Amino acid sequence: MDSLERIAATAQICALVLGNVETGDFALMPLTGEPLSRPYLESVFGSPRRLRVCGVAGLVNGCPRTELLEPLEDEDSLAQLFAEYCAQVFAERPALSRATVERVEAAMVPDESLMWCESLYALPDTRD
Repeated sequence: MDSLERIAATAQICALVLGNVETGDFALMPLTGEPLSRPYLESVFGSPRRLRVCGVAGLVNGCPRTELLEPLEDEDSLAQLFAEYCAQVFAERPALSRATVERVEAAMVPDESLMWCESLYALPDTRD
């Protein structure tokens, strides 16, 4: 399984990155959730924007992951587009938002220094 497939298979939110590298124009095509409407597909592929597949972007355990088929000069616009996309998906599907937060919390490994500080804080205060 290559990295594109790995992201698509493990992400809670995943989108195909379509773009025109020459113009810096990008669009995201959802790979999870509801099927896409025909008008949306026609607007992406039938437009003069000349978009082609550039890679995949996903949210895996709360962390954004992107795998691109070729490097981009300006990845900031793509990052902003994906952040807006995730916000829209979470707004439309609050249960997915809660499930993602739970997966992030479950994936967090407790830091030993944090545990040490918590145990230190739990000691009784013997000062008078």
